[in-house]
Amino acid sequence: MKKVLVSLLVLALATAGAFAAVNFSGELVTGYNLNIDKNGDFHGHVFGQDGTDTNTTKLNLGVADDNGVWTIGIEGILVADGRVSGDITVDLMKLFAADSDISLKLGLAVNDEQTVLRAYSNQSGKNFDRIRTAAPGLWASLDFTFANLVEVKVAGSPATAKVVDGGDAIPSYGQVADNLPEDVTIPPQYEDMIPSLKPTGFKANGGDVAVSALVTPLDGLKVSAGWVLYGDSQNKTGNDGAVTAAADVNVGSLVGLDFDLGVAASYIYGIGAENHVVAATVYGGVDAFDAYAEYSYNTASKANFLVVGANVNVVENMLLDFFVGANDLGNDNFGDTFFVGGDIGYTVSGVTFQLGVEYAAGDAFSYDETGLSIVPQVKVAF
Repeated sequence: MKKVLVSLLVLALATAGAFAAVNFSGELVTGYNLNIDKNGDFHGHVFGQDGTDTNTTKLNLGVADDNGVWTIGIEGILVADGRVSGDITVDLMKLFAADSDISLKLGLAVNDEQTVLRAYSNQSGKNFDRIRTAAPGLWASLDFTFANLVEVKVAGSPATAKVVDGGDAIPSYGQVADNLPEDVTIPPQYEDMIPSLKPTGFKANGGDVAVSALVTPLDGLKVSAGWVLYGDSQNKTGNDGAVTAAADVNVGSLVGLDFDLGVAASYIYGIGAENHVVAATVYGGVDAFDAYAEYSYNTASKANFLVVGANVNVVENMLLDFFVGANDLGNDNFGDTFFVGGDIGYTVSGVTFQLGVEYAAGDAFSYDETGLSIVPQVKVAF
C-alpha cells in the first residue's frame, strides 16, 4: 500500500516536471486541544483524534494540469491513524481533445473510502447524509457528467488487501513461510489466518461497490441518490449495504433574491441493519451574516440531534462563528447532551490563525473531547 502511495507522489512530481503548465494546491491543518474534563482534570493533545470530521490534523496536496485533463491528490490524516491516501483522475474526453459538454473521468484511489454523490447542504459538517464504501483499500471509479446538469459515479474494488486491526497489509502466507527458520513450518490449514494481499472479492475485507447520481436541473435545486453494496458502519447503518436520497432547494437562488434561503433533507436506509437516518437543514443569510439549523434522527440510537449555528462576516478575512445544540433532545438528562462553542480567526497571506472554544457535556460537536476545549490551530492554504 505504501509503495503505491509513494508511486503516486513520484508520478505527481515527474508529471510536474514534464509539463510546465501545472497547478499546485494544498492545505495543512494542525492544532492543539487544551481540555479540562467534567472532573476538572487537564488533558492536552493534538486535535482530531478520530480522523472522521473536518477538524482533524491533516495535510492535503494536489497537482493538476492547466487544461483539467488529470489531477493527483494526496491526503494525510496525521494524528488519528497515520493514514495516507492518494488518488489520480483522468478526464478521458479532454485527454482526446474533445470539445464537449460531456466529461468522463477515470479515477484510482488508494487507502481511501469512496463517498457517494451528495445533494444535501451539509451546513454543520456532521455528515448525517453521507454513506461510503467499506474499509480503505484500492478503488477504481468512473464519473460521468453532462453539462453540469447530471453526474453519475460508479466506484468499486473487488480486490482489497487483507489487513490486521486497520493497519498496513502484512506479507502473504508464502512470504512469511519463506522467511521462517528451516526447522519451523506453518500447517497449511492455517493459511487463511495470515493476512495477505490476495484478492478478497466483493463484500469481504473492504471489497465493495458504490453507485450514485446527482442532478441539478435548475440553479438552486439539487437532488441525489446513492447505493453501496457493503458500506462502512457510520451512522449505525451497518455493514450490509445502504441507500440514500437527498435534496437541496435554495429559494434565494431559484427566484433571484439578494440573500440565501434554503432547505435540505436527507434519508439513509441501512439495508441489513434495517436502520433509518434522517436529516434536515434550514439555512440562509446575506454576505455579512448567515445561519443554519440542523436536525437529525437515528432509529438505531433513537437520538434526536439538533444544532443551531451562525457565521458573522462583517470584517474581511475574519472568521467568527457560534454554535449551540444537543446530541439528544429527548434525553431525560438534557444537561448531559448539550454543547456550545465558537471560533474566531483571521487569514493573512493564505494562513489562518484560529482559536476554537467548546463546552460539551456529552459527545463533542466541533472538537473531539467532552468538557471544556480550547483549541488554537493554524491552517495554511497554498
